[in-house]
Amino acid sequence: MTLSNIQQRIPKRYVLSFLGFIGLFNAFILRANLSIAIVAMVTPMYETTPNNISRIIPAIHNWNTRTQGYILSSFFYTYCLFQVPAGFLATKYGGRILFGGSIGLCAFLTLFTPICAQAGSGALIFLRLLEGLVSTCVYPALHDIWSKWAPKSDKSTLATFAFSGAYVGTFITLMFGGVIAADWAWEWLFYLSGLFSLVWTVIWFYFTAELPSTHETISEEEAKYIEEHRDQAISQIDTIPWKDIFTSLPVWAIIAVHFGTNWSLFLVFNEFPTFLVKSLGFHVDSAGSISALPWLLLSVTVYAAGIISDKLTEKYSTLFVRKFIVSLTFIVLILAFVLVTLLNVKSRALIVTGIIIVVSACGPAWASFGVNHLDIGGHYAGVLMGISNSIGSTPGFLTPIITGYVVDDSSSKREWDILFVISMVIGALALVFYIVFADGELQPWVLGGSDEYEPVFNNPISSPNVNESSVLNENNTE
Repeated sequence: MTLSNIQQRIPKRYVLSFLGFIGLFNAFILRANLSIAIVAMVTPMYETTPNNISRIIPAIHNWNTRTQGYILSSFFYTYCLFQVPAGFLATKYGGRILFGGSIGLCAFLTLFTPICAQAGSGALIFLRLLEGLVSTCVYPALHDIWSKWAPKSDKSTLATFAFSGAYVGTFITLMFGGVIAADWAWEWLFYLSGLFSLVWTVIWFYFTAELPSTHETISEEEAKYIEEHRDQAISQIDTIPWKDIFTSLPVWAIIAVHFGTNWSLFLVFNEFPTFLVKSLGFHVDSAGSISALPWLLLSVTVYAAGIISDKLTEKYSTLFVRKFIVSLTFIVLILAFVLVTLLNVKSRALIVTGIIIVVSACGPAWASFGVNHLDIGGHYAGVLMGISNSIGSTPGFLTPIITGYVVDDSSSKREWDILFVISMVIGALALVFYIVFADGELQPWVLGGSDEYEPVFNNPISSPNVNESSVLNENNTE
């Protein structure tokens, strides 16, 4: 069997999911590599000469913790601010171009990080603001892609496999970033990630298409299967129902759970290494490996939950499955935080286990609310993801700020416990709101049931079903 035959046999929606996995893998490495590199930038290096004489190499910068905080959080300011416009752009111009273009452009900018870092904090912050800006389209664009490519029976599996790439990328950065910075140089963190992502960008545009009907090598059977088993076709309209979206309680239910899940994830991502070293007394090298472990497990749980969700939707309603998975997630998450809060520092192994459970439990939540945009929004899923991710990503810069106010003495576990209690409350409120207001079916405003629309489209991509049907009909008549 030739390579060409093998390529023909592989369903193109699975190829798309795999490339989406690698894309998010790259996107999160590009996002997280500075958190490792900045440690090398501000830490003096010790070098032993051939004559066994030790010397100290001064740090490149003497940035204080506040300056480092501004640098690390700057990515999220533009990232959060422009999510809604990104969702609009993904819906207007199509997800394929924006998904590949966003990651490729961020990779290109990443190559200039060493130059900007040498120039000073201002130049580096400006570069990170640009990287956050160009990265805003990643998730909305991916949701727009799945609104056109994902059959209902495969929706959670395809989407969550791609989602899991983000957490594998985070794991790789935390696990091996320090090794690269120490054994090579911190600049290589940006050169390697930037070049690898640029190569992926070329592959992405070569092997993907905006619609199943426009894919050059997709089989007619698969294209027809996707069209017939996708969520109900969207009527051909040239508008986005902004008012209906922003007043929709099911949309806000997704936003609530998105924020609640990301609060726990960003709290652990930003503060777990410090907590391990300062409060629990782990060595720095051990803290790095321990900090990486939860993200690998998270990548497993998010994909496993996606597969389970698709199996459950064969027997139960979509709404029941979404609420069941979200409820299970937040109950486990809250109980894990209770465990961590009640234990003292002598039980540090159990505390670490509790934190790992917190992060791992967030995977099933992403397999539910992360796909719920597609359930209720159809072709507007990219817009909904932009709105949801805009608010849901604010913990990226909120958790370091609140930690700075709450934790005055990093060695005091009692002060860290306040953060854990805050996380429990946020999780409980998010769960209650989702249980009460979530939905699992296309909303009336998706099907053109409202008269209050704002014209935004002049683009055939906004009605993919029309294009696909015409192509399939032509094929069938040949």
